[in-house]
Amino acid sequence: MPLFRNLFSPLPFIRGRGIKGDGVLQITKEVGTQGEGYIKTTALDTIEELEVQGEWYKNIVKAISLYKDSLSENEYKKYKLDLLLRIVKRVDGFSAICGECQLFQPEITGLVQYIGNLARIPDKEARKRHFKAVDTFTKHLQKQHKLVTKWQYLSMWSGIGAGIGIAFGAALDNSGIGTAIGTVVGVLIGLAMDAKAKREGRII
Repeated sequence: MPLFRNLFSPLPFIRGRGIKGDGVLQITKEVGTQGEGYIKTTALDTIEELEVQGEWYKNIVKAISLYKDSLSENEYKKYKLDLLLRIVKRVDGFSAICGECQLFQPEITGLVQYIGNLARIPDKEARKRHFKAVDTFTKHLQKQHKLVTKWQYLSMWSGIGAGIGIAFGAALDNSGIGTAIGTVVGVLIGLAMDAKAKREGRII
């Protein structure tokens, strides 16, 4: 069954959006015998956002950039605006093929419009909603689009390595050495996986 029929109807043929090599999402628009196009997606080893920056993306980036002047540096970091900018880029890129990303766009717009009030009005519930929304966007990108946050694997494997090291140390009757070895191994694995994710363009 045709997907996203006539989504790019003004264009007779589009091939290679976002293709940078193996492991990247491929998108192709083909025109059938009746002139009706459809979007065909092929997910390879990893998925990277489409490099399509529409007006929505540009407007959000402009709005967030204004907060650099009106918010303090601590407030800018507190509300994770750098992370939100990266999320916006990914959501905009995936919105052509992801219905949930499309639904996120108006929610992000409202979120960005209210950021100025977060710093001026002592509303704990509003702050909770802000952080929860950012977390929801991030988890969606991780789960559905196989993206990862910065140093995600390092954090995960450090804990795994330490846990294995404790068990290994108990078997050797030397928990200190076991924990140290396990942690080092976990850190090395985590760094390698983070480096691989970065090469594949999967870091949010």
